[in-house]
Formats: sequence, structure tokens, C-alpha cells
Amino acid sequence: MLISKKDLLAITGISYGQLYRWKRERLIPEEWFIKKSSYTGQETFFPREQILSRIQSIQELKNRYSLEELAKMLSPEVVSYSYDIDVVEEMEEIDKSLIGIFLNTYSKEQFTYLDILFMIIHSELKKELSIDSMSIGKLIMGVKDQLNNIKTTGYQYVIVKLDSEYYSILANDGGIYLDSRFELIKTVRIDEVSNRIKVKYNEKYHF
Repeated sequence: MLISKKDLLAITGISYGQLYRWKRERLIPEEWFIKKSSYTGQETFFPREQILSRIQSIQELKNRYSLEELAKMLSPEVVSYSYDIDVVEEMEEIDKSLIGIFLNTYSKEQFTYLDILFMIIHSELKKELSIDSMSIGKLIMGVKDQLNNIKTTGYQYVIVKLDSEYYSILANDGGIYLDSRFELIKTVRIDEVSNRIKVKYNEKYHF
């Protein structure tokens, strides 16, 4: 769903100048500025949920961090650091009952930022959707090899169901068209999870 620039400015209370300054500072991605023809000529629209969430984050954090620091925190690019099991065990967003499954599935002792993000995502899916641990393990196994090919958080993680089995799809913003036999269960925007985690843990873990 899109929101017009006029409505965006009215809802958020920011000015035209602020909006475009944040664009120049790379706080708001250029690809979110979508030009469309309208009865008044050409109008700018934005992906509604993403832009409102991003502006809320900027407004909450702009007095704590410089614009340069904010741009780094909100960037979809993933950091190249590795983290050990202690970080995983300390993060309250990660379901402790799933740590054994994560360790067995990933088969390593050092984890990337994306590994940790997906531990959080699967922990939250288990809690929100009451998915059993075995099904969570299958979802992790299905997606783990794809994480090596992802260099950005700009994807959607889509959970679907066929009969009693859960499956996942990694999709970009180009749209998702499912076989009608699949039931759409949940769509998770990875960048939104990433922004939330970076804001909370940036100083501690340098995400």
C-alpha cells in the first residue's frame, strides 16, 4: 500500500525540507520515492508501512545519534562481523528452547548478523504463531543455505502452509505470487526486524 507525499507530511508532521534532507543523508532510500501520474501531474508516493516506520525511528533516534550514525544503523547492508554463542544466549529476543536447534542446524560456533536475525525471526514466529519446534527446525534448515547469498536486509521472509507443513520464501519488493494451494501465514520484513535490533543493541554488539 502506498501513501502520497502530501499525506505523509501531514501524518508525520515533518517538512518537505526534512524529508529530502533525510533522503540526501541516506536515511530514507531513494527507491522509496515512487513517481506516479495523477490528475495534478506527477506525484510522489512511498511504501506506506516502511516509510512511516522509518520516520518514526528517525524521530526517536535523531537526538541520540548523528545523521551519519543513523544512516549506518538504518542501512540495509549487513555488517561482516561474526558473533559467538554468548551473544545468542544473551539476547532476550531469541527463544532459549530453540538454541539447540539453531546450533545443530547451522553447524558452526560463529554466527553472522543474518544468522542472528533469523534466530530472532524464528523465535518470534514460534511465539506468535505457536509453531512447534520441529517445524521451526525445518524452516531454519530450508533457509540457512540462502543466507550466504544475501548481502542486504531488504527482503521479505514469507511463511506459507500446505496441509500441515510450513514452508518459507525469501522475496524482494517485486511482489509475491503464490500457488493457490498454499496458505499465506505471515510476511516478515527483515529490514524492520534489523532496524529494531540495531537500535537496541548497536552500542553493545556493534550491529
